[in-house]
Amino acid sequence: MPQSFDVVVIGGGPGGYVAAIRAAQLGLKTACIDDWKSTDGKPALGGTCTNIGCSPLRTSSRPGMASPITACA
Repeated sequence: MPQSFDVVVIGGGPGGYVAAIRAAQLGLKTACIDDWKSTDGKPALGGTCTNIGCSPLRTSSRPGMASPITACA
């Protein structure tokens, strides 16, 4: 059955999931599309950058330092 959304975010990485959450907070019917799978094979948001790339690397290499990460380079 077709569904209708106000906002469709493609990619659940650091920018995508934040955009989807904010759109939903603003009352918009929101979908976030991502192809990432967790280690147990289930769908999960975040993509490579958030789950195994930049964010975990930065967190482990700079303990005690909190800074927002907006993109993988």
